[in-house]
Amino acid sequence: MALIEVEKVSKVHNPGLADEMKALDGVSLSIERGDVAVLTGPSGSGKTSLISLIGCMARPTEGKIRVDGKDVVKLPERFLTDIRRRRFGFIFQQFHLIRELTVLENVLLPLYPLETSFRTMKDTALAILHKLRIDGKKSLKIKNLSGGEQQRVAIARALVNEPQIIVADEPTAHLDSRLAQEFMDILKLCNQEGKTIIIATHDPFIQTNPLVSKTIAMRDGRLESMKKK
Repeated sequence: MALIEVEKVSKVHNPGLADEMKALDGVSLSIERGDVAVLTGPSGSGKTSLISLIGCMARPTEGKIRVDGKDVVKLPERFLTDIRRRRFGFIFQQFHLIRELTVLENVLLPLYPLETSFRTMKDTALAILHKLRIDGKKSLKIKNLSGGEQQRVAIARALVNEPQIIVADEPTAHLDSRLAQEFMDILKLCNQEGKTIIIATHDPFIQTNPLVSKTIAMRDGRLESMKKK
């Protein structure tokens, strides 16, 4: 059984209105455990819409999405929130870090309000920061970090809840080639630890990276091709 199964999924924004727009149109695909899957395609092809649905951040208009065998489409929001928190780690193009908070405070955010002590949460966050070689900056505010340092904090925040699946949307859009390579090196370690990784990107560096095991090409909201390496 695949870890992620998407079956005839469509997504329509503003249905019935003058500005109605179909972002996805009958997409079906599967992602296996341990895959490093890359979604490719031009702007407007549906990449971001698809990973938003896979990550339980939105609901499809039609179709089914199963995460580890569970159909998540009709689950109440409180259950979707729990699935997002426990199974997924998200890395966004703009990082979405809180600039006035410290590195440690940002990384701790996904752990609230889990039923564990603050000491345990802090130890977990510090361990991830150490692993990513950014623990020396733990007390600095985000606004005082370089772009590469902010990227590492964003990755630490995505990993702090020990997710099964990492979802990244254009993660190297603002990084130079050296930092992009560092990012892929970190993802390689995550994959070796058994994590499944899904990346939406225009970046040829990621698309052609040997770490990638599956390429999913999108166009006009439809699946154009799906190739396993």
